[in-house]
Amino acid sequence: MVIFLLLKLSILFNFIGASQFTRVIEFSCFVIFSPLFYFLIKEKNGELTNDFLKRIKDTEDFIATASIISITDEKGKITYVNKKFEEVSGWSLDEVKGKDHNIVNSDSQPVGYWGKMYETVMKGEIWNDVVTNKTKSGELYYVDTYIRARFDKNGKLEGFSSIRQDVTDLKKKEMEIRNRMNAINKSNAVIEFDLNGNIIFANNLFLETMGYSSLNEVAGKHHRIFIDEEHSKSEEYSLFWEKLNEGSLFTGEITRIKKDGSLVYLQATYNPIVGLDGKIYRVMKIATDVTNSYEQKKEIEKKNTYLEHAAKILRHDMHSGINTYMPRGLSSLERRLKPEDIADLKIEAPIRMIKEGLKHSQKVYKGVYEFTNLVKKDVVLNKAECDLKVILSDYLSSTAYSSQVIIDELPTIEVNEALFCTAVDNLIRNGLKYNDSDTKFVKIYSDENNIYLQDNGRGITQQDFDHLRKPYVRKEGQTESGTGLGLNICVAILEEHKFNITCEKNEIGTKMKIKIK
Repeated sequence: MVIFLLLKLSILFNFIGASQFTRVIEFSCFVIFSPLFYFLIKEKNGELTNDFLKRIKDTEDFIATASIISITDEKGKITYVNKKFEEVSGWSLDEVKGKDHNIVNSDSQPVGYWGKMYETVMKGEIWNDVVTNKTKSGELYYVDTYIRARFDKNGKLEGFSSIRQDVTDLKKKEMEIRNRMNAINKSNAVIEFDLNGNIIFANNLFLETMGYSSLNEVAGKHHRIFIDEEHSKSEEYSLFWEKLNEGSLFTGEITRIKKDGSLVYLQATYNPIVGLDGKIYRVMKIATDVTNSYEQKKEIEKKNTYLEHAAKILRHDMHSGINTYMPRGLSSLERRLKPEDIADLKIEAPIRMIKEGLKHSQKVYKGVYEFTNLVKKDVVLNKAECDLKVILSDYLSSTAYSSQVIIDELPTIEVNEALFCTAVDNLIRNGLKYNDSDTKFVKIYSDENNIYLQDNGRGITQQDFDHLRKPYVRKEGQTESGTGLGLNICVAILEEHKFNITCEKNEIGTKMKIKIK
């Protein structure tokens, strides 16, 4: 090799001239060293080929570890599955070899589904879809599937290859989100806006709530179509959208205008929605129509205003009559009538009834006074240690139904005497009023933590009790008079004492339980 280089350089720089002799020497050098060059190049190519093959093998191992792989012959019979296939499906290679992929088919695909796949791959294209499969134990799993047909150099079908990714967890989360959204859409009014407040989507319940018949009526329009013009131009409204654009959640009771101009009251949440880039790209509003509740609340507030006026009359205007004029008049009458006059006139019983009626009226007045006093700010319920049997017996002594009430031994605890007796009296009267028995009674007894009232009436369930304790609510089909206000006040009094009342419908009658501890 050195001789060849020296000879070529000498000729190049004209140290010697080219001749037949020099050409023979050049040819001889080429012949001698050609095999050496050949083996050197072959060795280098071998190293490159081995490295390339190793890279291919590493890639195949990587894909086999991360993916589910299966190979079939031209008839679709399985010839190979990898370990990942076995782990996910539960089937081993020995179990599936020679069988087709029906072994993992969930039968959830529509008719013609696999036919379209076959048409695609036979064109030389790759088919892809998320497929629902079934494990050996019968559980469903989801795979993102790629299938291609293999052809030889002459275009003859050799078989099929499939690579799948297990996306079961992702699919389940997707289904959970979809189910939640379906549940929200079925039970709530939903509307979506872009960041400028323009309407993108509204579900049927929202359209129905607002009086629209189709999405086309509102799509592309601004949120301000649901509010009055004055509010839409206010700084408060501009700030509302600024905060939503900044990602602030809004929740509260709002008033909106329906298509026909009437008002609707909504309990609503405005939720800024964040995209994959971490930026807010739209706002979703989820709302519930609370118009009926709002109107009921307003009606109750109006009636409560009347009750407050009535309470003032009871507290102030009736005070003199019940606690001054009537007692003085009765006392004056008794002073003017001698015992023999009372006997001759046969008015002993009427006078006794007047006294008892006055006494009971004074007790009721005191209860009303104490209850209406609670509406004042920062008022604390005035309580004292009372023997419940004694105060209830005294309270009921002047009533016409005292003989129908059986009172066992009861504890001595702190209560407001007037209010507690008023509350229990209401429960007693209800137990006797809604009672068709010929021998009506209410029995009052206790244990360590509770006081019980047991009657032999029609009975009432806890569900009905919770419904009827609301003011101005009556049971459907009820023939007896009453507004339900008494029960509402009764529960309020007991709750003011920090007591809890529940009821249980028995085979005969109702058992009321007042938890005092």
